[in-house]
Amino acid sequence: MAKPSETDLEYIKRAEKMKWPELNVLWKQIKAGNTPDWHSGKALEHLVIRAFRLNKLEAEYPYDVPPGGIAIEEIDGLVHMNCYTFLIECKDKEVVDIKAIAKLRNQLLRRPDTTFGCVFVAERFTAPALILADFSVPHRILLWSGVDIESCLQKKDFASTLLDKYRHLCKYGLTDHSPNYKDLEV
Repeated sequence: MAKPSETDLEYIKRAEKMKWPELNVLWKQIKAGNTPDWHSGKALEHLVIRAFRLNKLEAEYPYDVPPGGIAIEEIDGLVHMNCYTFLIECKDKEVVDIKAIAKLRNQLLRRPDTTFGCVFVAERFTAPALILADFSVPHRILLWSGVDIESCLQKKDFASTLLDKYRHLCKYGLTDHSPNYKDLEV
């Protein structure tokens, strides 16, 4: 197995030192588009994983598949909660379209049915992205907008929101963003 690069290890070490106040500072930097000590998108990936770890969930930082050799997939993180596994996809962009959801959907097709996905975005999803998430069967992707991330950071609790989003998906068969279609720009 290939070892993470020195840069990857540095990011993990830096993230592991962070507590909630430091994650809030990092979040403000991400929102401002000013993360000079991180390569593009890496700050959000490490913020999300560290937050789940602070909530005592087993979570893994970004990794490549297969380990070693030429990577065919880049996974932004992995979270285990109870008997479920969640692949993490992060996009540090203002508006995220269907590409991120389609990419994660394809990654999930290669994994057991009990594996779900979470797409985290710094701001918001486009309406077509939300529609794709709601009508892609089977439903296995949970969406996290910047508002969700901000709320979880304030509460210091990503785990209960993950469970709430999962339960909402099971109960209604829709993402919890569905009622907001009318409020979005297409």
